[in-house]
Amino acid sequence: MTIYRQALLGAAMILIGSVKTWLHMGSVPILSLPTCNGKTVSIALGQTSWLEQAHCWGCYMLAAGLVMAAFAGWRAYAKRRSVALDMD
Repeated sequence: MTIYRQALLGAAMILIGSVKTWLHMGSVPILSLPTCNGKTVSIALGQTSWLEQAHCWGCYMLAAGLVMAAFAGWRAYAKRRSVALDMD
């Protein structure tokens, strides 16, 4: 994968993860339980801690995007540095 595509993919993952986490944190915590007759019972949960409310797959995507973008930046820096060393 090229450095440009890796950085672009990392930025997209950061954006998607941030949006998902923001949407998840803004939603009302509801527990949905299926019943025997095919219906669903929704129970609104009370006060939950910030950590419980913030935890979703968006957090993992955000972290993976940050790692991927940082690695792309490191690869670009190393490539530019190796060219500079060859010129000396």
